[in-house]
Amino acid sequence: MSEYPSVSTRLWRRRPWRTSSLMRASDRVEALVWLFAIIVMLVAVPVAGAAGTAGYTAAASRIRVENATKVAVPATITTKPERIVTVDAYGSTTERFDATVRWDQNGRSGTTTTEVPDKSATGDEVRVWLDRGGNVTTPPVRAINAASSGIGIGLTILVTVWSCAVLLGYGTGGLLRAGRYAALDREWRGMSRPVGQDS
Repeated sequence: MSEYPSVSTRLWRRRPWRTSSLMRASDRVEALVWLFAIIVMLVAVPVAGAAGTAGYTAAASRIRVENATKVAVPATITTKPERIVTVDAYGSTTERFDATVRWDQNGRSGTTTTEVPDKSATGDEVRVWLDRGGNVTTPPVRAINAASSGIGIGLTILVTVWSCAVLLGYGTGGLLRAGRYAALDREWRGMSRPVGQDS
């Protein structure tokens, strides 16, 4: 008893240029579509890599420029920290402590409400980030965020292209099979006759 052919053997037998009378035209069309889909998926790998690299480079440059404009200044807590609890859509709770802080830098002073450590008290010193204009800004962005951005861009392109290619292959196969089944159904109805009406 012979073994069932391997996957590679079965795929090779379905090549569209195979000279076999058993291959229907629809089989050749489906094989061509799958061949095209596989080529597109292979080409998408270096394209996604290049796009991810470009995204990383742009994000790293942007982060570097933005971080260069930020400066940390010491600020003093002037009010009692207030506990704030937030609940997300899944019911998970997170808490933080906000307080008003005041700072003086280069002859300019300012106040803002910001998050402080949970055990802070009035008079404690914390750090506030300011931009070149002396306005409160966010802390510097970590360089790892640039890598995450590049990886995200590359994966998004890869998953999108691969999903479209697979959908194209399966969609084409489904349409061709539906057409074959409809043709067989028509032939079957044409050959069958009601019982007692064989002549």
